[in-house]
Amino acid sequence: MGRERKKRWLYVLLVMLPCVIGSVWILLWQDEQQQQQLLEETKLFANIHKNDLDRFLTETTVRLETLAIVVSKHIATLKKEEINDILQQMQKQDVRFQRISFVSESTNATMRLAKLTKQTIIDSNRIPTIITPIINEQTNETVGFFVAELRTEYMKHRMKIVYPNASFRLYDEHGAVLLATNKLQASQQTVSVHLNQVPWTIEANVPHVNMKQKIQASLPYILSLIVIIHIIWLFIQYSLLKRQTIVERMETEAQKLELIGTLAASTAHEIRNPLAGIKGFIQLLSEKHKDNESQLYFSVIQNEITRINDIVNEFLILGKPTAQKLEMCDLNHIVQSIHPMIESQAHFHNVIYSFQRADVPLPIRCSKDHLKQVVLNLAKNAIEAMPHGGELTISLEKQGNFGILHVKDTGSGIPKHVSDKLFQPFVTSKQTGTGLGLVVCKRIIDMHEGTIDIHSIEKKGTTITVRFPLGG
Repeated sequence: MGRERKKRWLYVLLVMLPCVIGSVWILLWQDEQQQQQLLEETKLFANIHKNDLDRFLTETTVRLETLAIVVSKHIATLKKEEINDILQQMQKQDVRFQRISFVSESTNATMRLAKLTKQTIIDSNRIPTIITPIINEQTNETVGFFVAELRTEYMKHRMKIVYPNASFRLYDEHGAVLLATNKLQASQQTVSVHLNQVPWTIEANVPHVNMKQKIQASLPYILSLIVIIHIIWLFIQYSLLKRQTIVERMETEAQKLELIGTLAASTAHEIRNPLAGIKGFIQLLSEKHKDNESQLYFSVIQNEITRINDIVNEFLILGKPTAQKLEMCDLNHIVQSIHPMIESQAHFHNVIYSFQRADVPLPIRCSKDHLKQVVLNLAKNAIEAMPHGGELTISLEKQGNFGILHVKDTGSGIPKHVSDKLFQPFVTSKQTGTGLGLVVCKRIIDMHEGTIDIHSIEKKGTTITVRFPLGG
């Protein structure tokens, strides 16, 4: 129950919370990105409208000025009614003009300014108006004015065609609104551009990104985030499950060894006592019956009794070890002391054996008998892995604060189906083995705070590396 509750809390902290925080961040990020995109689009269209209005004013002004030049050449022969007929005809043909009229005298300040400067002036009072003076070529005097009111609806229609959803306002130099396409929200972001022909300003509203647009734009990123976080969660779950499996397996192995140790401790003495009696009587019988056949039988019985006693000793080590007196010993001397035994076994099995001492002393705090048993077991396994001969090398060296023992052979190697279970009791690839040798070795090495590592390649050989911490 507690494990499930812990798992739910981990899911909330490692999956749900990051998903929520990430989704909110993506929404805010998308809002900022889209708002920036709309701002750039609005600036672009505002400049398009600015260029269009500049061109519009330039074209209408040039047309009036051209007409003024033509009329000025015939001003002496043209009557006012004829000029008005020309202007009406022009008004019908050009939809940009709302009304065009001819005025012979200046009636306001703008006309007086046009008369003085002899230049076309655009007046923005209520309705955009172009005032073009008519100059007599002979006398160079102003003889009249063309006053043309521009059609603001036409200008608004052109702006809506380009960007129908945007809100635009056209302001004159006094801040008065000349035209507006849509309702302009003062609270929203705006963009302003200035016309070149006249001191007018176009103000454009930057549209606001609604929630639906933000969600649509953010949805692919949010889904990707959720998928990635769940993949990470599954990987974490797998790692935790794998770790839990390893822990459970180690606990099972420990329980198995504890069970074996309990069994060994309770039965070892009971087994040893009758074995001692049997061994004594066999010795007496072997002295009484001297014939070769009887001696052969007695020898087999003695060997089997010794084998049973060795197995009992291994069980005792697997279980709770008896208290051993630890002393400082040189690992070089320990291996050197059993060198003749290993050499004779190697020679008997047609194996070339070599031993390499370390260049420096390797003092370790240990039980000499136990370490001798480790080296003998490893050497015995290596020799048995080379039934047709080979090379066995035992070497010692110092690495930092550790003494290193290498046992290398050129035997058949360890099969894959066995390599993962080497340190489990009763697991062996030999037909006559008990499967306790390596387990006993590891138990002794653990007792001395050391480590053992086995690297094996089938049909090429095995290298065993044992590390012991050096003493003071």
